Amino acid sequence: MQLRRLSELEQRMTEDSNWGQHAPEVQENPDYYGKLVVLHNKRIIAAGDDRQALVEHAAKEVGVPWQHLVVVLVPDPGMWEIPH
Repeated sequence: MQLRRLSELEQRMTEDSNWGQHAPEVQENPDYYGKLVVLHNKRIIAAGDDRQALVEHAAKEVGVPWQHLVVVLVPDPGMWEIPH
């Protein structure tokens, strides 16, 4: 099997996802506990509970299609498991 290189968009989204899952400013901010956080270029664009509304608002703010945004769930440290 031949591997292909990630496109520029795929690379940026992968980096945004990794950053969002590990960056203290995302994962250790009590304002985001239990919330969805929308990221673009290693920047927090929006946070809340309604994924659809968040990505639509963030896409307009940043000026990109919503599919180009990364959304991560920030777990509440008091939870022991993430609800389904």
